[in-house]
Amino acid sequence: MAETKTIQEQHTAGPQAIGFDYQFYYFMFLALDLKFGQKIGFEVKDDVHIDKEDGTTILYQAKHTILKNAKGNPQNLTDLDTDLWKTLSNWVDFVNADKSSDFLKKHTFILVTNKSESNNDFIASLNTFKADNNFDNIKSKIKELETKTKDETLKGYLKKVAKLSKSKLELFLKKLSIETGEDEIIDKIKNRILEKYYQENLVEPIFEKFSSELNLSKYLDIKAGGKFEISGDDFGKRFGKCFKVATEIRPLPKREFPVLLPDNLESQIFIKQLLDIGEIQTGSNDIRNYTTQMLKFLNHFTYWSEEENFILLTDIEEFKNNSIQIWITEFKAKYRQIERQINNGSAIEDLEDDIKNLGVDLVDCIRKQDLSIPGFSALGIEFSNGHYYALSDKLEIGWHFDWGNKYKKE
Repeated sequence: MAETKTIQEQHTAGPQAIGFDYQFYYFMFLALDLKFGQKIGFEVKDDVHIDKEDGTTILYQAKHTILKNAKGNPQNLTDLDTDLWKTLSNWVDFVNADKSSDFLKKHTFILVTNKSESNNDFIASLNTFKADNNFDNIKSKIKELETKTKDETLKGYLKKVAKLSKSKLELFLKKLSIETGEDEIIDKIKNRILEKYYQENLVEPIFEKFSSELNLSKYLDIKAGGKFEISGDDFGKRFGKCFKVATEIRPLPKREFPVLLPDNLESQIFIKQLLDIGEIQTGSNDIRNYTTQMLKFLNHFTYWSEEENFILLTDIEEFKNNSIQIWITEFKAKYRQIERQINNGSAIEDLEDDIKNLGVDLVDCIRKQDLSIPGFSALGIEFSNGHYYALSDKLEIGWHFDWGNKYKKE
């Protein structure tokens, strides 16, 4: 059975599939920074390429390994790594195939891998060469590596690189970069999205939508016999909808917060206000329900505004002002006739029954409001009512015509 499993594993394409995914996600990462005048391609000129505004091109090779070292990290990129020298050999083929001698002037080469860099003498020699321009040392290093391997395929890659003329090899190495340790490519994409939109709650929906649309476009373009390339100029047209989640109206997230009711429910200002106009009676279950609605709203509002920063200070102020303005409008409409009677000499005490009835009508009207915070969908009636209870508890609004004098003296 163990032998059968080994044979089966030899025919699986898991590691190869991961390698293709790695290339695609690196393409996605680069696409997020695409500028006007640029064009990015997937599996066209190389694994990934970017044609820049100045007519030059960056070629990317993305190499992934699932093999781990003793510490559990991706294996090291060694001096004699096959991926390394096969990639450089392929690029040398590009150079040799171009008869105009302009290829090296117009191209830059970047090898990206999740493999770790640890004591890689070739990379160290490459960096030294870029600093001191001592070509003989880097050429000697390549020759030395050729003698260290018995692998004929690898030896062939090294020989091909070393056979480039001095001027071409010198320029090729100067335009070569090797980026190691690029392992968490999906995290890099999500961090780039976060850097652009500054809101963590937007990262996952943007990532999922952009990844899905990009993959589908790749499949359809290639299936139709075309190339999968995206220009900076048409990026918005093709994929702009993936980022609309950052501006579209959406619901605020809700959580289950514990609601801790106060010991004396009827001592709350907002409950006193409702008791005074006869909207509720002492001992009513409504008192507990209204208090629960207020505390649920306040818990969520703290979560949205202070803990997670979903809403801005300016949005909070606008939301509050708009809520109060709705109350002011309804308050004036309900009590217009009462105000006229008082202005004509009627005593407010004589109008108490009418005032209480109108106060209840005012409460009923306000309870029908379904409020929304700028940039988000409606809160729902329960949270909207909770918000108004909180405002009345802070004595920012009231229900009785003379609420300001009745309760602000307390």
